[in-house]
Order: sequence, then C-alpha cells, then structure tokens
Amino acid sequence: MSDIHEIHDHDGAESISEEQHALDQITHILLHALTEDGIGEKLEAARSQQDVYKALQTLPYFKLTIDEFRIGIEALRQQQAEIHQDEQE
Repeated sequence: MSDIHEIHDHDGAESISEEQHALDQITHILLHALTEDGIGEKLEAARSQQDVYKALQTLPYFKLTIDEFRIGIEALRQQQAEIHQDEQE
C-alpha cells in the first residue's frame, strides 16, 4: 500500500486489516483535502467514486491506487452503516 503519512506506528505485534488501513487513509486524506482550495467544490460536484478519485488525484499527497481508494470507501460506508445502526437501537 502507498504511504501518504504514516498514520499508525506498526510493530510486529500490532497488525490492522487492509480495510482498516485504507479507512484510516481515506479519512485522513479527506480531512486534509477539505482544507484545500477548490477541492470541496470538486467533491461536491462529483457524481461517482471515479469523480472523487480524480479530484483527489490533483492533491500532491494523494497516492492511493484506485483499488486502495475503493477498499477505503467501502470500509467507510460499512463504518457509517454500523454507526447508523447503533443510533437506531
């Protein structure tokens, strides 16, 4: 996987799933991206994951492959679904 910033310090004993790593990266990137001029508008106008990916590719620190990006987005969706389900209970 590509590294934009090392979000977690990994020692051999601690391993996180590929999904969790991708989720952490997507969350981190989106937080940075929202502070960039013009990116918010591009993200608002995006109609697909591909549009979002293309907008984020304009950022110098965005180094995820499309597959890593999709894994992260799916993990983010799953996390949001779990939060929503917990709120319903």
